[in-house]
Amino acid sequence: MCNFKSGVILKSGVVLAPEGKESHSDLLESLNIEDSYVNASKVFVRAELTPPEGNKARLVEEWKYRVDQDIVPDWYNEDPVRYEMEMREAVKEYMKDRLKNIICGYDWTPIQDEKYTYYFMNGTAFETEFGRTNDYKTSYVREKLMESTLLSDLKDEFGDRLVPINLSLTSMDGLKDYGNADGDLLSILNIELLMKFGEKIPLIDTSYWLATPNQTPARGDASCVRYVGSNGYVGDGDCGWNDEAVRPFFILQS
Repeated sequence: MCNFKSGVILKSGVVLAPEGKESHSDLLESLNIEDSYVNASKVFVRAELTPPEGNKARLVEEWKYRVDQDIVPDWYNEDPVRYEMEMREAVKEYMKDRLKNIICGYDWTPIQDEKYTYYFMNGTAFETEFGRTNDYKTSYVREKLMESTLLSDLKDEFGDRLVPINLSLTSMDGLKDYGNADGDLLSILNIELLMKFGEKIPLIDTSYWLATPNQTPARGDASCVRYVGSNGYVGDGDCGWNDEAVRPFFILQS
């Protein structure tokens, strides 16, 4: 899967992939350009601009530029800086009207639920192992969120309007050994919140942790916890094996 934001650079200009569909191959097909070695050496350049940590609110000048092919046309090699700038300008224009809820340096999706509004980050705050076990209450994820500059900034911005979060840590097989993580002002989703709001929460380009364990020590598993993939797939991973992204949310009184 191509990363956000992808496009093809032609000698005549830049064409970006359409909303929600970042495939270079599909974009070339829509332009009636064969995705071949010959055309890659003469006609087009597959390119991507990726925001740091998935944070689309960061200035486009800070996004990482990458050419996604081994060979490029001679016209591109003659002035690569020019074509990179054209790509950046195209993405800057694309993003201009899409960032509508910038809070504390991040873009968020607000979803109203009765007297509260949930704000889900459109990106990730950082990457980390989940923790020593799959209990979110004692996890590295929670610890880092509680110590984060983001949490401090949110407190400064909203004060008493921030609503304490009551997060169920019921395992996928229904055990309630871990209870709840109560009182946090910044947290990650559990499976219940994902099922409630998932249709309205935009996909992002990386996988991120959920707080829901697969099982608990009562069933012999303190290691596996759920995560959400870039295509929305929900899987399970070892809490101490791989780093995954942390996609937080907070709640305000409406």
